[in-house]
Amino acid sequence: MSVVWQQVESPDDVDAPLAELPVPPRPGWLRRWLWAPALVVTAALYVLRRTIEDPSGEVELWLFMAMLAGLMITAVAALVRYRDDQRQAAEGRDAAAFGAAPRAATGTVSVNERRTSSGLLLSGLVSYPTDDGTADRAFSHLVRRDEVEQLPPPRDGDPVAVWWAPGTETVVVRYHRGWADAVRRRTRKR
Repeated sequence: MSVVWQQVESPDDVDAPLAELPVPPRPGWLRRWLWAPALVVTAALYVLRRTIEDPSGEVELWLFMAMLAGLMITAVAALVRYRDDQRQAAEGRDAAAFGAAPRAATGTVSVNERRTSSGLLLSGLVSYPTDDGTADRAFSHLVRRDEVEQLPPPRDGDPVAVWWAPGTETVVVRYHRGWADAVRRRTRKR
């Protein structure tokens, strides 16, 4: 489950049509291919060990430890590549579902704030109505230090605009304090 948090610059942007889902940057070359050279080095160490006749105990220990380290690096790097590929496939499915039939609702947010050296870390729960009842999604979002004054963070219980698509695990949440205040005023008048 992922929550894409968007703090927009004006109240009109909250209700604007949903554009494409923001895609995180593609992993770098090293992250995608580190497993291959690690595997080659491990195989070369194995071949070296098999070609040395009657190695001393110390040489054999160092070769074994190097092969073990190479295998661990290969396994971790291959797992990272596998998880990256899974995430990219899920993001592609989510983008297609959001392009076909996104749904929107007004939800509420409960917020916990924590100041960090980078800014204000928001975490909490987004609640919104769906066809099957009310859905709750946990989120965390960092409002950078230079954006805190320009884009004030949500208050506990503020309304938010929520987009979701059936069959996906991704939810897009948009917030602007002016929009939230206007929604609160409208609901109090009813």
